[in-house]
Amino acid sequence: MPAPPVFAPSAPGGWGAGRPYDPAAARPAVLRGLTGDWRPAFTALIAPTAVLFLAALIAAVPDGYTFFYLFEAPSFGKRFGAALTLALSALGAPFELGFSGGERYADGSGEAIVRAVPMTVTALWLGALWLGLRAGARRRQARTGAQPTRRQAADEALRTAVAAAAVTLLIGLVAGASWRPGSARGGFDAGDYYGDAGGVTYTAGSGWPQAVCWAALLAALAAFTVHGTDALRWAAWRNRVVRGWAVAGLAAGRALAMTIGLAALVGFLLILVQDADGQTGAALTVLPNVALLLLGLGSGATLRTTSDASGPRADWEGERSDQGFSFFDLGHQSADWRWTGLLALVGAALLGWTAYRRRLDAADRLRLAVVHAAALSLLMPIAGAVLSTGSTATYLGRRQELGHEYAVGLVFPTLLLANVVWAAIGALAVPPLLAAVGSRPVAGPPGVPPPLPYQGAAPSPAGVPREAGPEPAVPVGVSEVIGSYEEPPSFPGGGVPAARPPGEDDQVDPSVWRKQR
Repeated sequence: MPAPPVFAPSAPGGWGAGRPYDPAAARPAVLRGLTGDWRPAFTALIAPTAVLFLAALIAAVPDGYTFFYLFEAPSFGKRFGAALTLALSALGAPFELGFSGGERYADGSGEAIVRAVPMTVTALWLGALWLGLRAGARRRQARTGAQPTRRQAADEALRTAVAAAAVTLLIGLVAGASWRPGSARGGFDAGDYYGDAGGVTYTAGSGWPQAVCWAALLAALAAFTVHGTDALRWAAWRNRVVRGWAVAGLAAGRALAMTIGLAALVGFLLILVQDADGQTGAALTVLPNVALLLLGLGSGATLRTTSDASGPRADWEGERSDQGFSFFDLGHQSADWRWTGLLALVGAALLGWTAYRRRLDAADRLRLAVVHAAALSLLMPIAGAVLSTGSTATYLGRRQELGHEYAVGLVFPTLLLANVVWAAIGALAVPPLLAAVGSRPVAGPPGVPPPLPYQGAAPSPAGVPREAGPEPAVPVGVSEVIGSYEEPPSFPGGGVPAARPPGEDDQVDPSVWRKQR
């Protein structure tokens, strides 16, 4: 009797495979991210946008501005438009102020470009964005009962970046002002009476394309950090190197926040004591800038001020200058600048105390030093400022072009070397000294893990029942990444969660969830 024919199963995805057709499976990753839910992204950007408008409003409300004691201040709408362009400088946009016009004998134009980041507004923008993203993440977890995967976190970061770029673009397009001054002494046209001063049209604008790019980048990083926190915990649970860098990042961030906050307080007191023109309120917007400059100077970096002219004025005496001084060579500066060295000492002590309190081993302390030095070396150059001016004038048929550039900031090679040295002292040298004074080891003895946040038996990462035997030792530092909670997490149906479906291997192990409050 012949054997019955054998029918081979159809290829995966072919006819008769029993797999439903999914139109989203063939979409590119970028398109899949852009076709998701946009509400969390735009909701998270409400508060940061309000920060920019509030900063512009505070700058535009005073109406006591006078110009040469001859012209009335521009209207509130023009002041608010100009202040809004100035607020965009918190996102990296240069502030541009231009003029054009002339009188009977001359005609010219010019502009002044200010490249300075008011880091107080930047910090408030980032803080508001962070809180908005955290609120959206909590709502998502309460609605779905699941934590996002790395792919879902990347999609949220993409949508948040595009939303931030769109909002910043709209602000940049509506911001700006154009103003032709009138007379404050009467109702006549100032251009007829005051000649060149009154016949000039002033404009205020910003390089909003740069603000759009920086807003998208910062929003993407913040969104991926918030929505990918659970994925980071899962990666840290499985990989000792990832866990070490995560612990180093958290510890360095907290130490930097305390150090810069203390330096900002010192800078505010100095400005308050020496303020003779009532500019303390305006100085509040650049307190982190002042703090980073003081901290860099106290660490040993060189603070340099330059002035460079172009055009006929460049040959004049004193039009070009390059001056700099450091903690070790003050030159003609007062010796009071040496007190800034205390800020560097306090920063190293805080970094060392953080490493000692967390009982980090030698490898983790080395990572801590690298992260701390890299973060400071990225922030300190942003604290500087550059003012560029240029003008073109035609007088009696002769055309002249003039330009000038002023800059103040820390020299990058010197600040990089100073940050590396002080980070090494704080993270590598201070913890052993504290351990010697306190008679306590820097890191726990080998094989003795710290107490787990959840003392019950954790489910296996793949959902497979764990074999009998002692619980595996948890490496030192894992509790800094996975957080803590007072009670074990609850799962639908109770017990150990089932194995993940294929393609979801990057989902977080529920045993390392942090309780959402």
